[in-house]
Amino acid sequence: MMYLSLCLIVKDENSYLQEWLDYHILLGVEHFWVYDNESSIPVKETLKPYLDSGWVTVHTIEGKGRQLFAYDHCLRTHGSDSRWIGFIDTDEFIIPRQGISLAEFLKPFESFGGLGISSLFFGSGGNKIRPDVGQIAGYQWRGPDTLSLNRLVKMIVQPEKVILPISPHSFLFKEGWWCVNESGLRVDAQRFPCHVEKIQVNHYYTRSEEEWAKKLSRGRGDAGDPYSDIRWTRIHQFTNVKDGSAVGVIQKILDHSGSHLKVTKNNLLKVIHRVAMEKTHPPCVSPADGGIAVPREELAEYYNEVAIGPDLIEAGRLPEARDFYARQISKFPFDVTRYTNMAFVCLKLGDYQTTWSLLAQAWRIAPQSLFVLYGMIDYFYTIGDFAKVEKTSLLAAAQGELEHVGIATLALARWKLGKKEEARSLTQSLIPLLSESDRKEPLFKELLETVQ
Repeated sequence: MMYLSLCLIVKDENSYLQEWLDYHILLGVEHFWVYDNESSIPVKETLKPYLDSGWVTVHTIEGKGRQLFAYDHCLRTHGSDSRWIGFIDTDEFIIPRQGISLAEFLKPFESFGGLGISSLFFGSGGNKIRPDVGQIAGYQWRGPDTLSLNRLVKMIVQPEKVILPISPHSFLFKEGWWCVNESGLRVDAQRFPCHVEKIQVNHYYTRSEEEWAKKLSRGRGDAGDPYSDIRWTRIHQFTNVKDGSAVGVIQKILDHSGSHLKVTKNNLLKVIHRVAMEKTHPPCVSPADGGIAVPREELAEYYNEVAIGPDLIEAGRLPEARDFYARQISKFPFDVTRYTNMAFVCLKLGDYQTTWSLLAQAWRIAPQSLFVLYGMIDYFYTIGDFAKVEKTSLLAAAQGELEHVGIATLALARWKLGKKEEARSLTQSLIPLLSESDRKEPLFKELLETVQ
């Protein structure tokens, strides 16, 4: 069995693959499971040298919104071939800030189901067209750690401990297993406070203006929100941090190997390709041509089912939503998110006793879970126990910067406790981060109208 491999789904991104593969080969990734989602030029043709040398297995997968189905297929088909599998895209590069080997970095996390890595969003860096020096050298400006988008994580998981993918960022783990971040903090959803002291994912999300336009026309490979220029504007509004960490990692790897090569902006692509091609691929039993990946029908049924809850809430059919989540808990009694979802609905219904019972159950399953703490904050605020809002918010803040909603809730609680200067200070720090649409949300509207 290999120790670490990566899974990737692509559609017409052939020209980005060489840099992405070469870089991660240098970091010690042993194999790549690539799912070709109807690319105009078959990925097998583009990656022939990597297939011939044993680095890559290519599957074809047809249809729209196939990302999670590809991930599921990879877990079920290749999960026994690799102790760890990471799930990232061609615009995402894993950057270990400590050490040079991803395998060595993962060893302390073997007692967990997965490692959640904070994803840092990079902007265009002023590039109008695609830079010929590649993504790593061409894009080195990103948003600060506190940027809301930088709360997204990407996961490397142990397949034997996973049930299925929940989103491109998160997975449902088997009972007794869960994901943690670099600090060992439990990660129960796709968003978590940014922690990048030890490892990060560089997400070259927008790339250049030219590439962004192509991304908009191509659309998403998953079922997430459509790409929009609002996201471009939001990222570039806060892209003010210079980050050349990926180049630094490459140089550390070269120095550690005894190489006298020096990486520059102009030679980076050639250098990493040369070094990657000199490496010998570890043994792999999977053929280079993996054939057609057929999505599981049961998985489509699962995704359709879990979408019922949010749809019922949006339609205002709260009693039905409550009953739906009760059934979900009976199916997945070990998953804290089912309890917090039902608690949210019961809170809306004014059933405070059941709300607290559900949150207490979730806390017993996952003590110190940030996801559960957020649910408790909502509960205490709704019943008017502002002292406990403050106390619970501080517990949550110990795991990292609060979400904007969390900051607003804490500011309002402190205002109502008579701590007006502290409330004003929090509010002033939050205001520049709020978009126009944020300001129309009831909680933020209350904050701006209340805290003077």
